[in-house]
Parts: sequence; structure tokens; C-alpha cells
Amino acid sequence: MINWKRAFWLVVLLLLSAAAYVLVQVRALEVEQLTDDLYVLRGLGGNVAVLRTAAGAVVVDSMMLPWQGRRVREAARALTGMDTVLLINTHHHWDHTHGNPGFAPGTRVLSSARTRHYLQALDADFWAGEAARLLPNATLSGRQVVRIGEQTITLLHPGAGHTDGDLVVLFDDQRAIHMGDLLFNGHYPNIDLEAGGTVQRWPATLRRVLRLDFDTAIPGHGATTDRAGIVEFASFLEQLGELARHAARDHTSLRQFLRTQRLTLDENLEDVRMIIPVGLNRKFVLRRAWEETTGNFTRAAALDGAAEGE
Repeated sequence: MINWKRAFWLVVLLLLSAAAYVLVQVRALEVEQLTDDLYVLRGLGGNVAVLRTAAGAVVVDSMMLPWQGRRVREAARALTGMDTVLLINTHHHWDHTHGNPGFAPGTRVLSSARTRHYLQALDADFWAGEAARLLPNATLSGRQVVRIGEQTITLLHPGAGHTDGDLVVLFDDQRAIHMGDLLFNGHYPNIDLEAGGTVQRWPATLRRVLRLDFDTAIPGHGATTDRAGIVEFASFLEQLGELARHAARDHTSLRQFLRTQRLTLDENLEDVRMIIPVGLNRKFVLRRAWEETTGNFTRAAALDGAAEGE
């Protein structure tokens, strides 16, 4: 006979344990120091860069919850001794931007115009009210060099890949670059076709990045790497794109493509997890590549309105 009272309290205990685990994971911040002035923060969401300057901290991306953003801001202050004077969003996805409201109102927030448009078009409910004060309030077109204190930062929209509005942030004096989600290191990437993402053009975008002068690369997800890590990721994308082009040429169905493709350059890639799997896996990238080359996806009308490259 089932002891329902005991079973009930066991379920409650399991739920409380799961909630506690999630809370710990969300609150956790791992700090990696790359140079005397440059740090990487890792937690639930995209990787964050923190740069110390004489004028204040520069933060790249803000993770996925407002109170995570507050923790990022506090960590940046603890690491640099100063508050954040510039927050940069590499692209519009929530795991890189929803921490913005955790920063002080009036903070300079910079992104591409495309990113700001997507935030307002796709995420209007989140960015209503007080949160609107931490939307990007400055945008760039193409390339921009910013001088903060004694540090030089180069911001570049190198082309389409993950989306069509991604920025990379080059810390010139540190010889390091934050790639945003143009680089997934050791993980299958998100390919946001609906926001202008493209497997076919992504490798060329990465080749443009490789023309810049840097040694260390901070990916949007995964461990810090170097130029070779970018080359390896570009090779994977090139093979993925080539397989998809052949499928489109031969009018191969998605089911047949998933069954017969010969993708080999993903041996070292793992699924992306944010406590639980989020669907960024081998089947996902194959499907997205097939959808792009065969035209089997629909770009939302709400996403039109900002010129690519802005």
C-alpha cells in the first residue's frame, strides 16, 4: 500500500532540491583573468567580458536575468574598483541582454542598430517600463574605435553568421577579442535564420574577424580559445554548408538528409546546456543548414526595418 503522505513529502523535497540547484547555478559566477585588466565571467547565459580602464569598467554582454546583470555589475566593480561606464551587447538574444536592467540607469549601452531593432521588435514586453532605460542608447555602423580611459576598443560588425546584427569587440591593448555568438567553442551553435543568421556566409564573416590583430578569443559560449579555435569552427561551418548545398542541389528531403549526411568535423562539439539541454545539438544544426539552403524557413516581418550592417 502506498504511503501517500510520505510520497507527498518526498516530491516536495525533490522539488525544493531542484529549485535550490537551479538557484545555485543561476547565481554562480566563474572568473577567469586573461590579462592584468581583462576578465571573463561565466555563468548561466553567454560569456561576459570585463575590462578595467582608468575611466571605469567596460562590460560586454549581461547574461539572462536582471539580477544576474546586477551580479555582473557588482563583480565588475569588485574586479576593477569602479562602476561600469560602458555596456556592450554583441547581439539581441536574451541570454546576452536580459541582464541589462541590472545596471545603473544612464549607463551607456552600445550595440548595432540591428540588435536594438530586434530587441524592440521581438522583446517589447520585457523592455517596457523601467527596463527600457537599459536598452542600447548608442549604435554603430560597420566599425567604430572607442577610447575609454587609456584603453582602446574596436567594435566591428563583420557580417552575418549567428544573426545579421552581431558585433565583435576587440580589446586592442589586450590582444583579445569577444566574439559573442559568432563563436561557439566546443559546442553546436545556434543559427538564427529568422534574424538573418546564415551557415553559408558565416565562414566568410569569421575570415574577416581573423584579419584583426589578436591572440585570445572569448566565445559567446564555451572556453576561451585562440585564433586556431576560430579556424576550426569555421571549417566545421564550411563542411556543414557544403553538405546542405549538395542536399538542395539534389532535392534531398530533410528526413533523408538527416539520415545520410556525412558531417565529420563536429567530433569535438557538445550540446549546449543551460542547466538542461536547450536543443542546440547535431540534429539542430543540420536542420537549420538544410532549411537555409532549401528556403524552408520564414523571416518574421517584424524583423525588417534596420539596414544590415548598422
